[in-house]
Amino acid sequence: MMNNSLIINIRKQMDWQQRFFSDSATALAWAMWLYLWRPMIVITGAHAVNAHPALFHFATKISPAMMGSIIAVVIFGAVGLLLWARLPSNRIKPMAHKTLTDYARHFQLSKQEIIAGREAQICTVYHDAHGRIVAVRPDEQS
Repeated sequence: MMNNSLIINIRKQMDWQQRFFSDSATALAWAMWLYLWRPMIVITGAHAVNAHPALFHFATKISPAMMGSIIAVVIFGAVGLLLWARLPSNRIKPMAHKTLTDYARHFQLSKQEIIAGREAQICTVYHDAHGRIVAVRPDEQS
C-alpha cells in the first residue's frame, strides 16, 4: 500500500523509548523557552531589583503596568498557540489507502506497468504535454 501524504508521521511505529525521548526533548525545549522568559517575569518583583542592582536601571524604565502587559502577551500568545494546535481543522485526517487498481485507474496505466516500475531500481516515467503520466518503463539495467 502506498501513501502519498507529504507529512511523515511515524509516531505509532515508534517504540516506547523513542516516544519517551521525543516527549522529553519537547518538554526540555518548552522548559528552555520558559527559562528564556524568566528574566522578564522575575524583574517585575521588587526582590529582583534588590537581588540584582544592575537590573534597577532597567526596572525603573518599565512601569509595572507595561511589564504586566508584556507578561500577559507572552502568556496569552502561548495559550493561543496551544489552542490553535488543538483546532479540529488542523488535525491530519488519515488518508484512505489506495490499491494498485486505484493507481492504475487514476494514471490510466496497466497494473503490470505499475508493478514493473515499482520493482525496478531505475525506471523512466513518460509524460504528455500536460504533465500527465502516459507510460512507466523500467530500465534494462535493473
